[in-house]
Amino acid sequence: MKKGLRLFFALTLVLSVAVTPVVAKPGNGKSGVSSSQKEAKSEAKGNVAATDSAEDTTEESNNAETASQKTKSNSQANKKVFKDELNEQKKELQKEKSSLNQQVEALQLQYENMLAAGDEEGAAAILDNINELNEQIQGVQARIKETINERYMVVKTMYTDEELAEFSGAEELIAQMYADAEVLSAGSVTVNNNLIKFDTPPYIKNGVTLVPLRAISEELGGDVSWDAETKTVTITNGDTVVQITENSTTCIVNGETIEISAPATKDCGRTYVPLRFLSEALGFNTEWDSENELIDISDGTEASEDTTTTEASEDTTTTTEASVDDNTVTTTETSGDDTTTTTVGE
Repeated sequence: MKKGLRLFFALTLVLSVAVTPVVAKPGNGKSGVSSSQKEAKSEAKGNVAATDSAEDTTEESNNAETASQKTKSNSQANKKVFKDELNEQKKELQKEKSSLNQQVEALQLQYENMLAAGDEEGAAAILDNINELNEQIQGVQARIKETINERYMVVKTMYTDEELAEFSGAEELIAQMYADAEVLSAGSVTVNNNLIKFDTPPYIKNGVTLVPLRAISEELGGDVSWDAETKTVTITNGDTVVQITENSTTCIVNGETIEISAPATKDCGRTYVPLRFLSEALGFNTEWDSENELIDISDGTEASEDTTTTEASEDTTTTTEASVDDNTVTTTETSGDDTTTTTVGE
């Protein structure tokens, strides 16, 4: 019986070994995965890692681009705030200066009345007050100049170095072409407090301010088209249509022919037109600050109290000089090319 059982177990063991499949062992004897399978897995892991790296790089690039855009946007916003502050500061200083000038005019009238009445002591006291006010006016004007210089530095950031060089070249060219022309600086013209980036400078000739047509028209909200055959520019702004022909002293506004102060001319590759005519034809107010050579254009929503609304040649500047020694007040009034000097006293 025992021998039978032993024989049965022996046969079972033999059969078991005979039918068991042989598994190829790798060289390290620790895994049943073939080398080709291992290489495939390694390659797959490499592809995943490369994809993750590419995604990380793309995300970093997008983040950097977004940060750059935010920085640029913040810079532009800060620049606008700073520019608006400078414009507001200039307006406040102009108001202060205007108030001081009014006081000087009132005191001058008192001075003349006292001299007429023979009150020399009272007139001398008035002269002292006039001199003090004139010193204050000079101080305010110096602060206005500082504000303008700061604004000009803001304007310069709107241009590349190459653009500034081209602008400077155009300034020199216009000065050579027109000996009597006064070339205005970059940033000399604003529309509703927005600085205009001209690629060629505005200038004053024969008392008329001329500006590049397309740049000013688009800043005023107009659409510009050019007819090469007739050399006519058409500016459309809402219901207003202005047609200007090169070298013509007339233009057409809403079908009506009108005279303009200077013909449209071609300078430095740009068509120039009289600024006041165009801005007012499109419904804007134009204000010329002759002392600081600045032009402010507005749509009428914010009126300025301190500048005139005349062309450069029509501006009148009054300077009052007081002298305690000889009890005199000298008033010099300049209008265009004419100068009138009046002395009141003994």
